[in-house]
Amino acid sequence: MCLLGIDLGGTTIKAGLVDLEGQLLVKAQVPTGAGDGAAAVLGRIGALTDELCRRLGITRKDLKGIGIGVPGSVEGEKGLVRLAPNLFWRDFPLGEELSARLGLPVAVDNDAHVAALGEMWRGAGRGLQSLLMITVGTGIGSALIINGYVWRGFFGYGAEMGHVKMLPDGPLCHCGGRGCLETLASATAMVRRFREYLAAGRISRLQDAPGLGAREILAAAAGGDELCLQVVDEAASFLGRALANAALIVGPEAVIIGGGPVQAGEVFLAPVRSYLTEALGAWQIRPLPVVAAGLRNDAGIIGAARLALQLT
Repeated sequence: MCLLGIDLGGTTIKAGLVDLEGQLLVKAQVPTGAGDGAAAVLGRIGALTDELCRRLGITRKDLKGIGIGVPGSVEGEKGLVRLAPNLFWRDFPLGEELSARLGLPVAVDNDAHVAALGEMWRGAGRGLQSLLMITVGTGIGSALIINGYVWRGFFGYGAEMGHVKMLPDGPLCHCGGRGCLETLASATAMVRRFREYLAAGRISRLQDAPGLGAREILAAAAGGDELCLQVVDEAASFLGRALANAALIVGPEAVIIGGGPVQAGEVFLAPVRSYLTEALGAWQIRPLPVVAAGLRNDAGIIGAARLALQLT
């Protein structure tokens, strides 16, 4: 018997079969094709499920359950996706519809929550009971686990660190607020800030580079480019202080950071730790580990399988 974990994104559906101990046995992915409508997306999930089962030599009857992470607002108990803009879904009963299609129980949750469950089960948070996970990418996603359970809060979104307000008059965020953490510390924010500095006359070895992204900025920072180092340091300062504030409120055993910038290594993680420690000051009674996520792109699949395990 095994579990099906699905990481449903606006661009790609990633799925895998996972054993009851959390080992990923086989995985595959297909384009989401969200613009084709929900029925088409569910059809692709069904076809992907059958393909995975075929590759492992099993049938759907050998699956104990399905877990799925969705980028949006989710009412997990109802399996209801309240809002998933990248999928063009509003008030869509995903759990009910997918269960009817595949003939199996389905658990649904927000994708950040699911990734954190994966890291707690088989990744960098293994053995911990409380952790805060931050994913740094185009925006900033987050999830908080307390005593082994995802904290969803009264409103259902739990820890939404990306929209913690860091600067009252900061950059305008897509949520309508100003100075949200993701406008200051995300990969997108690093690129925007770098371009602002170039427009103001600052010099960098990357100033004529085509297709500039956060990856290139981080690599140049690791190579000693002064402007890139400043841009990374600024982003790290905001993230470190935001994490310190979160730590003072919830006291996690560890902070796990995922996303593209973390793959650059210590050039990003070291200043984040430094600013977090500085902001905590005397309140850091014991060291708070800040570590890179261990499962990378498989966190959503494995976490979704962990979600499905709760159904059994």
